[in-house]
Amino acid sequence: MTQRRPEVTEYAARLARYVEMVPETDIAAALLEQLEATRAFLGSLPEQVHDHRYAEGKWTIREVLGHILDTERIFGFRLLRIARGDASAITRTDENLYVRNAQFGRFTMGELLEEFALVRRANVMLVERMPEEAWERTGVVADAPVSARAVAYLMVGHERHHLQVVRERYL
Repeated sequence: MTQRRPEVTEYAARLARYVEMVPETDIAAALLEQLEATRAFLGSLPEQVHDHRYAEGKWTIREVLGHILDTERIFGFRLLRIARGDASAITRTDENLYVRNAQFGRFTMGELLEEFALVRRANVMLVERMPEEAWERTGVVADAPVSARAVAYLMVGHERHHLQVVRERYL
């Protein structure tokens, strides 16, 4: 498994803030540790804040978790495609469309956290079982090259970003 951080040439500049949030080199361990920390943090929030928005038009905390869950699936799919050598272009997703159409308010935080844990564990297994040469493979997402290694780091950094927003703006 890779023990090297992605170089700045392995992802689009707009994604740098996410990669910079991940100092770890053992990305599988970071993914697992983050899973437990996220479950503990979001699972400890009182129910009365689950549907809180810090401003009109912003997502609720429950929707933020739903977005993290959707993005985990998307990054897992991207990682699989790139690691397996599929070089066909991958389009960018519309996060607001996904959140709006998912209707995450139908589910409890506990249900969403359990679903996230299942998806994250599947992605950890993908990361742990990737052949060494797969880490170097690149694909194209939203018209920009990205390596398999960078996608794994984006999984961690994206989640860290959103949990930081929850801590700073929602609570």
